[in-house]
Amino acid sequence: TGGFFLLVGVESNRSDMAPAIASSPGTVWSFGFGSNMNVDFVNNKKGLKVLDHSPASLKGWRMGFNLAGFDRVEPAFANAMQGDPSDEIHGVAIKLSLEDGEKMDRMEGGYAKKNVVVTAYDGREIKAYLYTREKEDKTEYLPSKRYLDVLVSGAKAAGLDEHYTARLARLPTYAPTPETLALRKTLPSPQSLPPITVADLAGKPREGDYGYVAVLGYVFQVPRSKVIFRSHLGRDLTARASRQYRGISLDDNDDMGRPPFRLASQMDSPEEVEYVWQWLDHYIGKTKMPEGVVGYVSEYRKQEAEEVK
Repeated sequence: TGGFFLLVGVESNRSDMAPAIASSPGTVWSFGFGSNMNVDFVNNKKGLKVLDHSPASLKGWRMGFNLAGFDRVEPAFANAMQGDPSDEIHGVAIKLSLEDGEKMDRMEGGYAKKNVVVTAYDGREIKAYLYTREKEDKTEYLPSKRYLDVLVSGAKAAGLDEHYTARLARLPTYAPTPETLALRKTLPSPQSLPPITVADLAGKPREGDYGYVAVLGYVFQVPRSKVIFRSHLGRDLTARASRQYRGISLDDNDDMGRPPFRLASQMDSPEEVEYVWQWLDHYIGKTKMPEGVVGYVSEYRKQEAEEVK
């Protein structure tokens, strides 16, 4: 399918002879069209300080969801692809210190940087760079609702074109298949599983054939090669997944999977609960069921029991 893009022009007020604005000493401009156009997201979740920002557009490029993510939870992420001259991406030019720009580079390590000139809504033209991944395969996937919500909230907060934002909000998002929902029902009851303490879980080997990951108290034994994030090993991910859904910095607020846990009953919305379940779906898909579920976090079970009292 064709990528998502918007054919809404923003006229530049500068003369053709006026130079594009370059970064001032000690700073860089980046053009964010995905989650990086959400200034609050960049400030709070990524822990960077945005010095200046402006809504802007970039001609000759289009945005699509052809970057495969993490199956059953974050299936796709946005990518910038060079397109026809009539194609256009809307986003936000953000100004960072060189130090924060280098931090952003490390966070976006899987992407190439392309120098571009973007047109700000106020008519300025700004020399910036964008992150892109050049792929021959243009197949697109459905993004998660969480990820699309980040894009939509960023577009609204930045004051991007209303037609662009409305079209973005109408994009379809990932939902679990009936087969995935059926797999949830194969989970053993917590009472039937051996208890595993937080300390014992943290002490599990992080190298070797298998890794151990817990979500919503369930401890999974997963082939080590299928655990993408080392930070997921030897801990319960419930609170971490919840923070990810809520746009809270993962590393700055990491509890390392220790109690008190954020139980499903304490979450703010059914959508937050569902997102955490989808991380559980992800790991169900990485192991054999039901034997891949090897225990239940004892402190998680204790907190659940105390809540019932």
